[in-house]
Amino acid sequence: MDISVVIPAYNEEKYLERCLKSLQRQQFGGNYEVIVSDDSSTDGTAKLADKLADKVITHPKSTISHGRQIGADAAKYEVIAFTDADTFIPPNWLSSLASSLGDEQAAGVHGNLMPLDGTRLENHFCRYVLPPYSSLMVKINKPSVPGANFAVRREAFKKVGGFNVRLSTGEDVELCNRVKSIGPIRFNPDAIVYVSTRRIRKWGYMKTVSFHISNTLRLHAFGSGEIEYEPVR
Repeated sequence: MDISVVIPAYNEEKYLERCLKSLQRQQFGGNYEVIVSDDSSTDGTAKLADKLADKVITHPKSTISHGRQIGADAAKYEVIAFTDADTFIPPNWLSSLASSLGDEQAAGVHGNLMPLDGTRLENHFCRYVLPPYSSLMVKINKPSVPGANFAVRREAFKKVGGFNVRLSTGEDVELCNRVKSIGPIRFNPDAIVYVSTRRIRKWGYMKTVSFHISNTLRLHAFGSGEIEYEPVR
């Protein structure tokens, strides 16, 4: 199994190098490529990506879902994995995703998130609360997929028409709730991605939790989430 990794990025020069270097250290038996979808960054994002990624596609500024779509359109392998520019990827990430897609019925898979610079409370929440929640949502066929850590088969992605490029957030959940019509979405707790907590630090717990709960409910009930998503740099 071979995998294309798509990373949307806008003005992420502070974080992107860490992400791309961690992807270079993957312990994965198949072929893989790293694609950075650059949203017309005005800092050094594109220059960093040119050095460390396999493909860099610069396009007019738009939604993150549009950026993910452009990267996916350039993917050449049978599986497309998605992560974010401000992440750190452990060496077993791709192999863990691939192990879940060894089941030919599965159309996609998502993993768990851990904070890069989390407090003890945040670490415990992500380690002990998120996995049971994610497992439950998969069992009831309502996968709650994190955009920083999921993969889908390219054939299934194309069959459902890719991302809803109008969405500024929730595009991951919305996509996978269409992909599941092709085949089940799996959850693999061993596929871990470490994510920045910069939004939590700026928004605080109450705003962060209420936003994501309300957005998830909107996506599952109506198929669309929030239109605006405040940038945090």
